[in-house]
Amino acid sequence: MWRKRVLVFALSLVGSSLLPAQTPDSQAPLTLSEALRLAQERSLKLQQQRATQAAAQLRTEASKTARLPSVGVSGFSFYLSQVPQINFGAVGPVPGPAVRLGGHIWSNYTLSLQQPIFTGFRIQSQIQLAETAELSEAARLRLHTNEVSHQVTLLFYQAQNRRTNLEILETSVRRLDLQLQNVRNLFEAAQVMAFDTLQVYNQKLAVHIQLENAALEHRLALLQLARLLDLPEVRPVAALRLEKPDRPGYALEQLQRQALENRPELESVRLGLAAAEIRTKLARATYYPNISIAANYHVARPGLDPVANQWMDFFSVVLNVDWNLWRWGGDRKQVEAAQADRNRLSLQERELLRTIEYQVSESYQRLMVSFDEIEMAEQLVRQETERYDLVALQHEQGVASTNDLIAAETDLRKSELQFELALLKYYVNEANLRFAVGNMGALDPER
Repeated sequence: MWRKRVLVFALSLVGSSLLPAQTPDSQAPLTLSEALRLAQERSLKLQQQRATQAAAQLRTEASKTARLPSVGVSGFSFYLSQVPQINFGAVGPVPGPAVRLGGHIWSNYTLSLQQPIFTGFRIQSQIQLAETAELSEAARLRLHTNEVSHQVTLLFYQAQNRRTNLEILETSVRRLDLQLQNVRNLFEAAQVMAFDTLQVYNQKLAVHIQLENAALEHRLALLQLARLLDLPEVRPVAALRLEKPDRPGYALEQLQRQALENRPELESVRLGLAAAEIRTKLARATYYPNISIAANYHVARPGLDPVANQWMDFFSVVLNVDWNLWRWGGDRKQVEAAQADRNRLSLQERELLRTIEYQVSESYQRLMVSFDEIEMAEQLVRQETERYDLVALQHEQGVASTNDLIAAETDLRKSELQFELALLKYYVNEANLRFAVGNMGALDPER
């Protein structure tokens, strides 16, 4: 076992050559909490959705102003080539007099105050439709927030896994270096052949190839994380070894109930159903008349006395009734189209309920299986470590061959990588379960 103590001491002195080096404060390693915070602040997808939600809020406020009276100014002024006049009939041979009605220029400037009285519930339906659209955009923002948090969490865990894989492979290289030195010593003592040295060296080259690929995957994971967080430069993730978790105590039925309460997709579909119902009412509003009243203040020339042809002001009150009685069934078809859309959304809600139930159940079962996989992978690492120590000792004593030593080292490396992969699968499945439940925070372990 002295070889194991020497190896641990050597590993404590040798730094990781392919891991990201220490960086200045502006490039400090990212923790998961900081990455999630930056995602909330810098994600372009979330910024776009916030802008869309703000526009929906403004449209809601704008639709409410339709209930209030409106003030407008209008005016016209035009030139007549002939002055209108009234000719009185002739009396005998004497022609009747002609009275001019104003002059060549007619002008009328109006200040109007208009108030809708009855619109067949159009305004009310339009306001409700705008409010529903605003709530729908808020639900979509929560959906995008969960998606971005889910992606950031997965990328962070993947980066941690790539980092640990690099450490395992570098540890394997250092083990092979010790083996290579021992085999060379045995070769110089004429206890093994030169071929044994070549075998260990080739194994080291094979591990170096895996090491380069693992380093590339680690860099790509960091690059993708920087793109998702809209960072100007790639930042490394803080060193955090994925620890073995405790057995999950979640109850599937409880998680499914939480999903039905939390999933923003389900809320969005139900808001779509409410909007479809409102659109049906809005289509039926065409069956009713539009009634409005307007009070107008006029300044005109000529005014009410065209004979005087002078500027004058006066008031007028207008009651307007607009009722379309026949459109060849077009209004009825609009109502039927809105009802068909509502039926479609109702089917979509049923499908989404089944999908959510399946996603929660699938993620839950995968999580449980991945925990069992961790238990077995951990046991395999212990056994392969004992086997490697035994074969290394036997190789020094000339009892085991170099092939046995290489095989033992390879199996140990594979078991360590398999254990780290099992840890990654567990944390990824846990993140998937939290996303399926609709809560990227902590799950409720209530039984």
